[in-house]
Amino acid sequence: MKIKKHLVAILAVIAIIASVLCVNACGDKNDNAGTTKPVYTVTVDADKSLTLEIGDTVDYRQYFTVTDNNGNQIVVTEEMLDLSKVDTTKEGQFTVTLAIGNASKSITFTVTADGGDGGDGGDDNKDDLAAVLAKYTDSTKWNFTTALTYTYDGDPYVEYYEYNGNNVKYVWEEDGDQYTDYISYVPSTDTYYYYAEQGDGSYEKYEEDTDDFNDWFYYAAPVNLTEIKDFEFTSNNGVYSAKNPNDAGNSVIGEYTGITWTSFKLTIKSGNLATITAVMSDNSTYTYTFSKFGSITFTLPNVGTTPVTPVTPTGTMDKQTYNAATFDNERLQDKITKTGDDPDPAIGLPSKGKYNALVIPVQFSGMTISNNDLADLNTAFNGDYEGTGWESVHSYYYKSSYEQLDISFDIAGYNIAQQVPALTAQYSYSKYEEFTDSDGYANGDNVILHEALAYYDDYIDFANYDYNNDGTIDAVYLIYSAPVNYDSDDSIYWAFVTWNYNDTQYDEMNVFYYLFAGLDFMIESVHGGFVDEYYPEIEGLKVNASTYIHETGHLLGLDDYYDYDENSGSNEGLGGADMMDATVGDQNVYSKIMLGWLTPQIVVSTQTITIKSSQERGDAILIPLNFNNSYFCEYLLIDLYSAQGLNALHASADNSYLYDGADYGVRIYHVSSSIKNVYNSDYGSFTDYNNTDTNIALIKLIEADGTTKYSNSSGYAAESDLWQAGKTLSKVFPNYTTNAGKKLNFDISVDSVSATQATITITYAA
Repeated sequence: MKIKKHLVAILAVIAIIASVLCVNACGDKNDNAGTTKPVYTVTVDADKSLTLEIGDTVDYRQYFTVTDNNGNQIVVTEEMLDLSKVDTTKEGQFTVTLAIGNASKSITFTVTADGGDGGDGGDDNKDDLAAVLAKYTDSTKWNFTTALTYTYDGDPYVEYYEYNGNNVKYVWEEDGDQYTDYISYVPSTDTYYYYAEQGDGSYEKYEEDTDDFNDWFYYAAPVNLTEIKDFEFTSNNGVYSAKNPNDAGNSVIGEYTGITWTSFKLTIKSGNLATITAVMSDNSTYTYTFSKFGSITFTLPNVGTTPVTPVTPTGTMDKQTYNAATFDNERLQDKITKTGDDPDPAIGLPSKGKYNALVIPVQFSGMTISNNDLADLNTAFNGDYEGTGWESVHSYYYKSSYEQLDISFDIAGYNIAQQVPALTAQYSYSKYEEFTDSDGYANGDNVILHEALAYYDDYIDFANYDYNNDGTIDAVYLIYSAPVNYDSDDSIYWAFVTWNYNDTQYDEMNVFYYLFAGLDFMIESVHGGFVDEYYPEIEGLKVNASTYIHETGHLLGLDDYYDYDENSGSNEGLGGADMMDATVGDQNVYSKIMLGWLTPQIVVSTQTITIKSSQERGDAILIPLNFNNSYFCEYLLIDLYSAQGLNALHASADNSYLYDGADYGVRIYHVSSSIKNVYNSDYGSFTDYNNTDTNIALIKLIEADGTTKYSNSSGYAAESDLWQAGKTLSKVFPNYTTNAGKKLNFDISVDSVSATQATITITYAA
């Protein structure tokens, strides 16, 4: 099989820089003293052929150059040209005149049936060819199709491309099945994307320079015409042959290892490329046929693992009722203690109150945790803005909970048990990767947990870390010195929260929740620390506590809101824009309700409500969909997002997951939070639904741009997903339904919105 050495056929993006010139005197608009009218000079490019072929489409601006009396070149526009006499439908002559200010110039063009070559095989038309090929220099102006026919190992293949600027539609076949892929260019980010059809009508979207993009683009290999004008050609009976076919083939079609291009020919028709035919040294032949100039339009597909199909409601939802007197105000931790098979369940860290939690650093032989490491660890857990550049675990949860959770951290060997030498694990860090439990699951982290607790048993009173008096240590943070393994899904050296089922007690205390994470997470996105394309530097960040903050959310009882498995479940979610998704920003209002930090306003009748930013006061509106007079059912949540407070740092980062760094907007969440059996899935979900493997998502954002699954933004939340003033739910989603397929009996309108407050009207049908 031929292997491409490299792809040189990526579409070039030509930046057109328009200079803004002063045509009149550039002074105070009321001061006309001393101003003079500019004097223009118009010249004609004498090197360009004035002979055209019947049917040619020509950009006549290219023939003229305009300068002012200061020598500045003026951009030629079509408004300067008189094209009233242009006629390329028949043989003859016509004139084109450019007029500007005091100057004008006319050019006479001759139209012939064969472009003036006369079929004698001479090179009279080399300037005409250069003019035609120059039209393809700017790929943003391409609009045509190419049908590619090629032979490989004697077998014929046909592919089809449509070009609309830098967007390409690519149709191909394999084993009798036809696929349609797309290549798209986004000027605002200077990035290409590849939309790959998955065989079921659905699409995946891959970003430039990723492995998936390169793999798919390799086979698409769109033709590159941006440099074709730079090659020399000889003419014979209307066929133009490249003097250096290998260079032309490498540039336009692609370069292959061990094979050269032996022939590269093209033909012209009606002022456009008609065909390109190229032959390789192994006798493979590539023929491109061009057509449909100026008539190509297409729409990029929606992205998702299943095709997006219109929803047909099966009726209208029932009227919902809310009774404040009988409302079940229990939150997540209340339910965990009463639900499930465990007769004595533990809840992890209490979600309210002032208490201390235990952090145990774990070092390995040759991987010493220094005093500086311990100081940074203390900053990450107990520090302030000055020390972290953002937040510590303590300061984050104090602010996110509206000062209802005041948790501090005792770090073994630093601010407790200082007299005890730091724990060094018994084995090498790689040895712990080999430990498994009786079911064959890796449990080296659990081995380290009990080794650490046994080591400190004589020095630390573990009963101090049972704030809720349930006989269990609220949580243990194990922070290891081994390198974090970013490349393996199977390594224990990552960051996670899990549970211990070993019956060993310490100070007569049980052990259940624990966190396992590395020191390395503190230097992610930090200048001089760990910075790459996935963890770009965040200006001002000194010690990064965001991973520990995210994992603490699990210790409080929260799920992950990202999707572990794109091949199952609803494939909905929050698009990265949340602490329990992409480890950015504040906790969302659903999480805050679950943890008892926020009480929403429940609406079951027509109302207009003004809410403050969730950063400022934690306002939220709850609209029941399938209500059981508790927070554990189906409903919509509305809040006001602002890029302030806990959102400010990550909103300001490059390529921000927080809605591309948007300043503010209303969010509408669809929540399905029934809870019948805690820890009910392979992912330890606390509710019946999650964002990974259930067909109904636990929580998803209703996107204001009218799409689902963030199909317009590579699977991540964008600014367009926030609801702004004038937006109405029914106009964006006319058939939005409950999980049961029932059309909503109310509408939501955003009347006004700013960074500090928004006014929302909920209107119920009569």
